[in-house]
Amino acid sequence: MPRSIRGLSLGVAITSGLIIALLGLATYRFVHEEIECQINQRIRTEADALLAHHRHHGFAALVDLVNTLDNHATPEDVSYLEGADSKGRGMGYIVTDASGRRRAGSLVANVPPPGWSEFVPFHSPDGGPAMAQAINAPLPGGGRLVVAADRAVVDQMDLKLLALFLSAFALILAVGTAAVIGLGRLVRGRLSSIEGSAEAIMAGDLSRRMPLDGSAEEFDRLAMILNGMLDRIQTLMNNLKQVSSDIAHDLRTPLNRLRGRLEESERTSTEPIQQERLAAAIREADDLLDLFSSILAISEIEGQTVRSRFQSVELHDVIEEIAEAFRPAFEQAGRSLMLAIVPVAICGDRQLIQRCLVNLLDNALAHTPPGTDVTISTEARDGQMALTIADNGPGIVDGDCERIFQRFARLDHSRSTSGYGLGLNMVAAIAAAHGGNARVVPAAVGLTVEILLPTASNSTSKAPG
Repeated sequence: MPRSIRGLSLGVAITSGLIIALLGLATYRFVHEEIECQINQRIRTEADALLAHHRHHGFAALVDLVNTLDNHATPEDVSYLEGADSKGRGMGYIVTDASGRRRAGSLVANVPPPGWSEFVPFHSPDGGPAMAQAINAPLPGGGRLVVAADRAVVDQMDLKLLALFLSAFALILAVGTAAVIGLGRLVRGRLSSIEGSAEAIMAGDLSRRMPLDGSAEEFDRLAMILNGMLDRIQTLMNNLKQVSSDIAHDLRTPLNRLRGRLEESERTSTEPIQQERLAAAIREADDLLDLFSSILAISEIEGQTVRSRFQSVELHDVIEEIAEAFRPAFEQAGRSLMLAIVPVAICGDRQLIQRCLVNLLDNALAHTPPGTDVTISTEARDGQMALTIADNGPGIVDGDCERIFQRFARLDHSRSTSGYGLGLNMVAAIAAAHGGNARVVPAAVGLTVEILLPTASNSTSKAPG
């Protein structure tokens, strides 16, 4: 069974061609046999008429009648023979007496065996070879009567049928193939548009929907069902994000008040142990405030409101600035930070691009061992700028390549390392807000994160609006 539109179209075209060929062959065989039956019936009728004439009038009268027929006369009692063509292609006769001597008939052929003969070679009046089918009937009192009919009409009809069949076959096959190819292209076009929307949704654009053409046919009904499902999923995800954002927003104010009271208690406390415990509580409160701030920042970025602040940003300057700030930390941790960048401008928010780079470099510092080399590189690619941060550390398994960009995703299941799993989620949100995307690029060693961002000249058409 074909598994593709192209294979299905080809299969339908071949099947249709075979069916048409079989029908044509059956028609050809039926018509051929019918013509032969008609010729046999004509021969039988003619032979019966001549034998009856012989019974009533004798051998001499039969000889005279056959000679008359050979001269293309048409007596009323043998009017069945009317219609023989001017070239003599019709009926032919041979009459022999009891001794086997030919007495009448102009058929230039050897006397065939008694009974029916389907193929009897003879010479036509124009001298050319031809083929007839004949009956050799005995005459009362001795002698033989041979009545033959030229098979040229069968051959001519066979050729006409063959030409007609080939023309009809070519026409039907061409129309059928064109129809199947057209249907295949129509289906493939609709599936391609659905595929494009699905890929955009997978890339993070949850606002995309399956295209509709207004026909309300099968594909439109399928698209409407999928769009309803996507609307429901987006509503649930928005509710989930809204809940986390609301919680972060509502808890930040009381948490700030709590932190202020802890600081006041720390200042007024005179016991060192109590001061130490209060300082630890303040640090925990700061971590919670940072978490809530990150959640709110991601929600703001995903809401696309940051686009109002976009302007031309020299990406290479931002990279050099962040790399210079992180280089001492990398050297102190026993890691190296290298750059391979080209000058390029993008349309975006400078602070968000800085935050994106900071999160990626923090991630590299936290999850790679000493001796790891980290490289930041840029490359122009079809109106986009590919920003890549690659290291030669331990890397991650393939199954986690998409999960690391999800909110609160952490590959450390023991939760022994610091962080809340929001750093790379913010990176993905920042990339999407700029009309790009973030992904993990397969690499032989280490982890390679690639961020595709439209350049300044293409950001308007590439970014989602």
